[in-house]
Amino acid sequence: MTTTADVARLVLEHMAEHGLPEPASLHISAAFGQAESRVQVRGDGLRDTVGVLLRWAGSVATVRFRAWRTRRDSVHLDVDTTLTGSGGTVALTVYGGVEFDHVTFTGLEIGAARPVSLGEFTAWATGGVGAPS
Repeated sequence: MTTTADVARLVLEHMAEHGLPEPASLHISAAFGQAESRVQVRGDGLRDTVGVLLRWAGSVATVRFRAWRTRRDSVHLDVDTTLTGSGGTVALTVYGGVEFDHVTFTGLEIGAARPVSLGEFTAWATGGVGAPS
């Protein structure tokens, strides 16, 4: 990708093509030859936020899931992937913030991140094992 407009176009076209919901925020950069974008999704609690993130995950070929405890009472759930278009590839992180709880995020210290499996994400979205009651 050569310009910020190229990155924006690729991300917005992907959202439209896959019927993804309007984001809470969108960060786009094409500085120093590295194209990247961060999309913050809207969600009401863990189940809803993870459900939106799983929609994003289902719209791309490969993903990596991660939980990052940003402060005492908050966790970012991330879906890392790439989008590729005619102008090149964009590194993409789609994320949503949820409230920290000790059951769901056992041992996740402030500032720490850990990989999350698709199974964990699915359980959280459906209220299964590992989801708060």
